[in-house]
Formats: sequence, C-alpha cells, structure tokens
Amino acid sequence: MGFPKFISFTILIVIAFLTQSISAQIVFKELPNYQLKSSDSSFFDIGSTRSIISLDGKWSVYPANSKGKDKVQITVPSIFQGNGELVFEKHFSLSKNDLNNHKLKLAFLGLNYTADISVNGVIIYRHSGGEFPFEFDLPRDILGSEKSNLLTVRLYYKLDSENTIPLKQRFLFPQNFGGIIKDVYIKLLPTVSIFDLSLASNYESGPDKAKINIFTKIDNSKYITSTDTLASQNQFVLKVKFVSPGGNSVTTSPDYSFQLIPNREKNISQTFELNSPALWSPSNPQSYMVYFELWNGSDLIDRAKESLAIYTLKPGKDNLTLNGNEFQLSGVTYIPSFQDNGNLATYDQMENDIKSIKELGFNCVRFAKSVPHPYYLKLCEKYGLLAFIELPLNSVPGELAQDQNFISRCKNYLSNFIWAYRNYSAVAAIGLGSSYITNSDPQIALLKSLASIVKKNTNKLTYASFSKLNPTSLNNIDLYGIELFNKSITEETDNLKNLQSELGTGNVFISSATYVVNIGNTNGYVNDHSFEAQAKYFEDLIDYSNNNPLSGYFINSMFDYRGDYASLVAGYNKNNIYQIGICGEDRSTNRIGYKVIFSKLHNTEKVTIPIGSKKDDAPMIFILSGLILAIIMGVLVNSGKKFREDSSRALLRPYNFFADVRDLRIMSGYHTTILAIIVSAVTALTISNLLFYFRENIVFEKILLSFGSSKIIKVFSYLSWHPTNALIWLTITIFIILVALAVVVKIASFFVRNRVFFSSAYFSVVWSFLPFVLLIPVGIVLYRLLSAEVVNLYIYLGLLFFAGWVFYRLMKGVYVIYDVNAGSVYFYSIIIILVLLCGFIFYYQMKNSVLDYLQLTFKQYKLLG
Repeated sequence: MGFPKFISFTILIVIAFLTQSISAQIVFKELPNYQLKSSDSSFFDIGSTRSIISLDGKWSVYPANSKGKDKVQITVPSIFQGNGELVFEKHFSLSKNDLNNHKLKLAFLGLNYTADISVNGVIIYRHSGGEFPFEFDLPRDILGSEKSNLLTVRLYYKLDSENTIPLKQRFLFPQNFGGIIKDVYIKLLPTVSIFDLSLASNYESGPDKAKINIFTKIDNSKYITSTDTLASQNQFVLKVKFVSPGGNSVTTSPDYSFQLIPNREKNISQTFELNSPALWSPSNPQSYMVYFELWNGSDLIDRAKESLAIYTLKPGKDNLTLNGNEFQLSGVTYIPSFQDNGNLATYDQMENDIKSIKELGFNCVRFAKSVPHPYYLKLCEKYGLLAFIELPLNSVPGELAQDQNFISRCKNYLSNFIWAYRNYSAVAAIGLGSSYITNSDPQIALLKSLASIVKKNTNKLTYASFSKLNPTSLNNIDLYGIELFNKSITEETDNLKNLQSELGTGNVFISSATYVVNIGNTNGYVNDHSFEAQAKYFEDLIDYSNNNPLSGYFINSMFDYRGDYASLVAGYNKNNIYQIGICGEDRSTNRIGYKVIFSKLHNTEKVTIPIGSKKDDAPMIFILSGLILAIIMGVLVNSGKKFREDSSRALLRPYNFFADVRDLRIMSGYHTTILAIIVSAVTALTISNLLFYFRENIVFEKILLSFGSSKIIKVFSYLSWHPTNALIWLTITIFIILVALAVVVKIASFFVRNRVFFSSAYFSVVWSFLPFVLLIPVGIVLYRLLSAEVVNLYIYLGLLFFAGWVFYRLMKGVYVIYDVNAGSVYFYSIIIILVLLCGFIFYYQMKNSVLDYLQLTFKQYKLLG
C-alpha cells in the first residue's frame, strides 16, 4: 500500500529536525570601574615580604576555532552568556627583581568552567572545572624580564546533564555564566618562602584550651650558588605568633629549626595549645591574627599571615552546642545575584550584602547552590556569621550517582573545594549538595563516599540537604537538613520529631524553608503565595524554633535572584526572577517578611500581619471565552438545517459522514472552517485551564525541567501564568495543527490507490474533532473543579476518553476516505506516533538524559513504586 515508504519518509524528517544545531551568540557583561581590593592586606596576604601584581583589567578574547582572529577587548573579571570555547589573553611584564628574587604563583579566585592555562605558549596548568579559587607555581624558566609575557586561558563552558558540577537540570538554581569571573593576580613570594599553610583549631570547654594544628610547607627555590655550600645559608627557623583580638597579647609557639637546601621543600606539622583563648562567636566575632615568620639568623626571610577564629560547633543527641553552650542556628541562604551581572560583584557589594544579613539578626549563612567568592567568608568571620558552604549539586539521578566517572569527578571537585577554603575560619560546615532522597541507594552511596573525603581532609562538620528524609543514620554525616517548600513546619512536625528521635535533635535542622511569592501584595495572608502569606510562613517557622527543640533553620533566601530557567511555581518573569527572597533584587527592606523577621530576631514590637479575605484567583477569561464559544456554536447550529444534519451524522454516524466526504458530497468549507476555529478555541480553553491549575505544581515543573530545555519550560511558564494570551496562542497553534494534519493526510494519500482531494482530508480532520465542542461547559468551570481537589482523577480520565474518542474518529475518517482496511491505518498511524514520540524522547535522552531525571522525579514524589 505504500505506507512503509511513508514511514521511512517520516523518520528522515524527524532525524533531520533533531540533528539540526543552532549556535548561540556569546555576550559579555562587565562591571564598570571595578577595582581589586588590594588594600585588604589580610585577605590577599600582602606584607613586607609579599606583594601581588593584579592581572585584572583589559584582556583580549576570541573564539578558539578562529585561530586568533576576531579578537575583542573585554575586562576581567567578567561573565559571558552562551556556550563555547574561548581563548583569553593577557600581556604582563616582570622586572628582573621580580623574576630573580621571587617565587611566583598565579592565582585565580574563580573561573567557569574548564580551562587550559599557558604562559608564553607553554601549558602549565589544567583546571578540571568549578568556580572555586586555585593557584599554582609560575615556572621562572619560561618567563622573561623587561619584556612582555603572554598569559593564555583556553576556557570551555557548557553545562550538561552528566559531566559538570552543577548539572544542567537544576531546580531554582541561580544563573550560571562562563568566563574569568573573579580576580586574577600574581603573588610575589621570597625565593625561600612559606609556600603553603593551613590552620585548624579545636576548642575544649572543659580544660578551656584550644588545640591548634599547624601545617606549613617551606620551599627553597633559590638558584644554587657557590655560597650555598655554607650550612648557615640553609639554616632556618619557623616562628608562629598568635596575636590576640585587639592586639593586647602575643603568644608564640616554640621555634622550629631546620635545614633546607636549594630546590627542596620541607613539610612541617606542629600542634600548639592556647590556654583560655578568646573565643569567636556570632555575638562576639573576635579573631586571632596568626603570623608565620621564616628567619635565617637575624634576617626575616618571609612572613605570612592568617586570621583564626577559635570556636567549636558540635551536634549532640539533645542539642547543638557552640563553645560548649547550647546554640541554635538562625540562618538564611545567600545566593549572590546582582540582576544582569549574575554573581559578578564589587567588594563593596559583597560587604553590603553580608552586613544586611547580620543586621537582620541571623547568626549563620548558607551559601546554597553556588560557589562563594572567598571574600564572603572573610566577611562572615568579621561580622559574626557561621558559614555553611557546599557543592552545587542538586537532585542527582540514580543512574548518574552510580556512574564511576561522575563519582570520580565529584571526589576531585570536592577535594579541590576543601583545599580552596581550608583556611577560612568562618566555615563551620561543608555540604554535599541538596534535594537528596534516602530511598535512592545510589545517592546514599555517593553521599557516604563524599562525606568520607571531607572527614579525611578537614575537621569541619558535614551536612546534606534532603527533600525526602527517612530516619537513617549515614556514616560521616553530622547534620541532616530537611527542605521545606511551600509547606509550613507545622505540617512536618510529626516527621521532624521522628527524625530527631532517631538521629538526634542536634543533628537535624531545616536546611531550606522556601515560600514563593507569585501574586505580590494582597490584603492578607489567607491568600496563598502573597507577601503577607510569606511573612506568616516565616513567623510560624521562627515561632516553632523558639518553642520547640530544633537545632536551627535556614530561610531561603535573603534576596530574590535570577535563574537560567523560567519557573512555574515562582511565577513567570521575563528575566527569570525567582521571587522567594526576604528582600528583592534591589535590596529593599520594605517587604513585610523582612519586618516580621527583624522583629522576631531582635525581640522588638510585634509586626501585625493582616489576615485579609480570600481572593478568587479563577480567571474571568475562562468564563467569558466559554460563553462566547457557546453562543457562536449555538448560532452556527441554528444557522441552517444543513449544519445541524452534518453535525448529527458526524457525531452519531461517523462512518456514513466520512463516506460522504470521500464521495465528494456537498460540504460547506465555510462551516468547516468556523468549526475548526471553535474546536481550536475549545481545546485551547481546556488546555489553558489545565496549565493554570498546574502552574504551582512542583512536580509538573520538575518534569518539564527534566528535558533540560530553557525554551520548553519558558513557554509553559508563560502560558500557565497568562491565561488570556494562552487562549489566543493555543487557539492559533491548534488551528495550524489541524491544517497540518490535513496536509499530512493528503501527503499520505499519495501512497494509496484512491485519489484523495485536500478538501476531503481537511473536512475529515476537522469533523473528527467535533466531540471537543461538547467540552465548552467543562472549559468554563474546569479550573474550579480541579481546585476543589475532589474528582480530579475522574476529570483526567474523562479528558483522556475524549482524546481517545477523537483519535478513533480521526483514524476512521482516514481509512474511509482512503478506502483501505482499517487495521492498516491504525497500525501505521500508531507506528508514526511512536516514531515521533520516541524520536523526541531519544533526542532529549541523548542530549540531556531526560529519562534519568524523569525517573528521579517520579521516585522523589512517589509517582512510581
């Protein structure tokens, strides 16, 4: 019959469509008049023996495949939007003194994502990915003095679903940009220098002592000369001085004498005890300044310095303690986002945000879903905020969690992450990601593996955040976070108490309490997802923590921020702004939620949140459009006997009707087109009702997010939150689909013997959809029926029945006008539909592992067993 040829033709079209590629344009964004804050000598470790050379400012950049052509000037730090492989170049000069009398290290405070870094054409470092800080030696033999040297960074940026951290599919994550996004500079150290160091403190309240573990690496990179044979030239003493907060007293560790010949390194581990130390706490953020001095006889060779906050945060069976006293985490998540600039910020902007968090009354901050600039951690120590930092991992599919390559990548990332932030005292805990579920064995195995790395390399607490948490203790996990999303803590009371009983009250905390605002201000908190409802949500959380055993909570988040994906649950916004913050993007403190939290945390006068009256959110457009369609259909039915008869026969005796169409009996093209418009509008009305109902459904959003397409979720978000526009656009789209179906039926007729006119195909397709007209009354009240949450299952089954009925009628119309066996049409039609569906799924599976993420979503929300 020729249908196999048609199948082959269809497959070729699908393949051609799926294999097409679209190149995205790279757009750079910069901060005007940005300045590296070299005046902060403590942060950059600048002193009498150490200095830095900033490499910020003008750089050249060009596409990697252009071979040096199409160069443009940009400023570093900066970000770019889009995917690609770019080459960044920076010329810099060194004096003879810089080169001959110093050891050089190149420091990047952050770039995204992977990079090959070379100097004067020689690759000297390969960054495997991640925004965390890193530094490495600059070999002096490839550098020149009194001439220009060329630093080249070949950077590749593209997030995907399996090989990057963060992954491509990420729920309510901030925007992620490529580029050299933080400062770049050269550190000038003495040729014999304290090359590396780390500090770790452990306070015991019983004896009132702090045990300080000190690790230093001394490097002698002097050129060998004839005088090096003298032993005195290679004799050194390491002195460590602890200067108390305020500088009133200095405590010195015992001198450590050693010999170190040129081109050798020396690792030194020391343990030192401070009696009755000055303790750091959020209410009294006092830190020691620790000086590491390297002496050769009476000559000071090198001096490095680090600040040290001495405290001990311990979870226990009954509570959480800080420095031996009961302590409760009162925190907020902070996601750096500065409108169009993403996380690109000046040092003043960073300090203002941290000050805002402290002034609101919080004692800790969780840097969730992003890698923080190290300056934030210095500020946390300065202002008195415990810092929780974590891997930017979220909702890892089970298949991926047990992939050995991904596990190795996570371990490598975590090791580098720990190393980058090892000397920031404000870091109280290191997180392993969010939205884990304890009924996923691969996720639990991954967590245990990562937690062991943290415990092996640091004395920090470990934590993980769970969307679904069962009372199961995990090795090396100290704190278990519970995520609350639009759900009051009072709804989780029983589960929370069960977890506290099994895991320990001090080990369980609220890692993320999120309440989205998508309708703005109303007259009271009875209106869900208003600013008033958000304020009530925060008030209930704080009241519960004050009146019940709870180790702490983190409100999500301090400020609104932007994401790469449009959101349904957070409301549609053309800039993808997630309106979940205590304050807006503009940092304004006018929201009622801010005022409520401030009054609660500062014990000031109570802020009254109005109750208000419930606002009917059912769109009037559904009622109006349904009534208009009913009137038009009534007029059409009563406009003439012919249309009534055609409608009756098409609905009740479809075979006879389609036979008349095949035999070219008189049919009105005018009436058929009007009917096509009505059918399109009724279908659009039904779909718009469904989209409006599901607009706040997190499962629906995560299903869409599983495809990893920002365009798909943006279209759905727009249509869900704009019912009037949805009716218009869906009506137009469905009408075009009806015409396209008629074209397909006509094209397919070339493979059968019977001659089929386009008018016959068009009439058959349109009249096949006649049952949808019966849904006009349903479209008027569908959203209200669904909102009642009473007969939803029957409604879905009813809509599926109508869809199946229309498909059956369409197939009947096709085989009648083709004058062929019905079984052939059903068989080949189902094959075509499966080919299209499987092609669509296969494309997104190969591109974004959609099936793995769908499986995780179904498991997370118990849609599958």
